[in-house]
Amino acid sequence: MVPDPFFRSMRVCRYHPDRPAIGLCMRCRATICAACCTRQDGINHCHACLSALAARPPKPSRRLSPVWSAGLLLAGVWAMLFGLLVLAQGGLGP
Repeated sequence: MVPDPFFRSMRVCRYHPDRPAIGLCMRCRATICAACCTRQDGINHCHACLSALAARPPKPSRRLSPVWSAGLLLAGVWAMLFGLLVLAQGGLGP
């Protein structure tokens, strides 16, 4: 008996060869079964890629400190007031 061509082309899980694949890991492109598939933010991941993501150190935030923020705000206010005073005195006129 010749096997059905549909079953010959059916993908199997990379980690469980006895189970059919239901998805694809978006990081390593491995075909994975329902037991191996984890969705994070709508994206399929296999358990190996999830372990690699968890082992990665978090990115440091690039936020300004409150002191720098206050200093930039004061510098901006001073520049605006200085510009208004120069315009009021006519320093930019011909």
